Amino acid sequence: MNKVINNKKIYVILLILLSALAFVSMIQGCRNAWRDSQDFQWDAAKVLTLKINPYDESLNPSGVLDDLGYDKYYLQMEANQFPSLLMILIPFTFLKPLTARYVWLVFNIILTGVLIVLLRKTFLKEMDKRVFTLLMLLMIAGTPYRNQIGVGQHTIFSFCFFLLAVFLSEYCELFDRNSGNNKYDKIRFWLVCLCLFICYFKYTLTVPLVLYFIYKKRYLEIVVSALFHVLLTAVAAIWLNDSIFNMIIKPLKVSSALSAEGGLDFGVLLNGSSLANVLMLIVMLLLFVLALKMVEGHDEALLAILVMWSLIVIYHRTYDFFVLSAVAGIFTDKVFISNKKVYSSFLYAYIAVLLSVFFVLRVFSESYGSKLFVGIVYYLFTIALSIFVFRNYFISKEK
Repeated sequence: MNKVINNKKIYVILLILLSALAFVSMIQGCRNAWRDSQDFQWDAAKVLTLKINPYDESLNPSGVLDDLGYDKYYLQMEANQFPSLLMILIPFTFLKPLTARYVWLVFNIILTGVLIVLLRKTFLKEMDKRVFTLLMLLMIAGTPYRNQIGVGQHTIFSFCFFLLAVFLSEYCELFDRNSGNNKYDKIRFWLVCLCLFICYFKYTLTVPLVLYFIYKKRYLEIVVSALFHVLLTAVAAIWLNDSIFNMIIKPLKVSSALSAEGGLDFGVLLNGSSLANVLMLIVMLLLFVLALKMVEGHDEALLAILVMWSLIVIYHRTYDFFVLSAVAGIFTDKVFISNKKVYSSFLYAYIAVLLSVFFVLRVFSESYGSKLFVGIVYYLFTIALSIFVFRNYFISKEK
């Protein structure tokens, strides 16, 4: 790989090719979002502010929304987010539906830039600049990112705030934990809590990722950020004249209808069987133990495992898989680098996973055969990587 990157002609060709593909992908994603941002959930947040229960209207439409005219912009309401998460979108509800859609698109594009900067500042900080540039262009050129933008999803938003929480907690020089400045440390604490609170918007991705804070022994930030949601859930129950229990169970009922319609996750693999939930709990327990007991100093390795599993333990469509770019940080880990044979094997396998997910699925329109092939590649890589991490960073002592 280094020989390819160090060859100036090959690098320039790759740079031009990926830049062109990324530009086309971004333009097409924006065009799609301009016409349709069905997953934005502006409509659900809006009716929440009007004291109309968005979950009841999603499960059993009463017709009360017909006169509001939101169906012109959002074909069907699917309020599958908890009320405390919908409240994050309330600022957008002051805008008209179409204006809000355009603002959300611009917001996602800006956050893409922020996300790239944060990856560079955190988990990909040791990566060669040329490799990092190509990787980010590949991410934007891929189908998952384009579809993420096009359908108005929230993964860019949530992943960006997760990375911001990590950056503020560990890497921001303004909040040096060894400075002894209690004032700055308190500010840092509350900012991290706020970022974690927001990042839960895409909880199917970020709840597994927040195990990173277990690894860092930052327990209080997790508790406080979760308590914000508990408090707002109670507020929503009072606002909608419903029970707290319903504020939790009704969004889950809406989302459960999609459990067998994801990309490569357990739900798809087991055709919506309840066994998928059992497997999810087992994997999450193992990841929790890994985060709790893992040898310190291997941030990139832990994040790689958390990202890989987060995309398959629970429902995810393939538009969320652009976050696989963050997994590349593991190839800067000293244990990986010290074992050239292992390094090369995993590197080529990782490239195969990226190309399969980013392009192969789209070429074959996510047909059953293409999903089966890509799924096998993805699961084999994830399991092999997990075994390597457990053996080298958990069960065995650091070499």
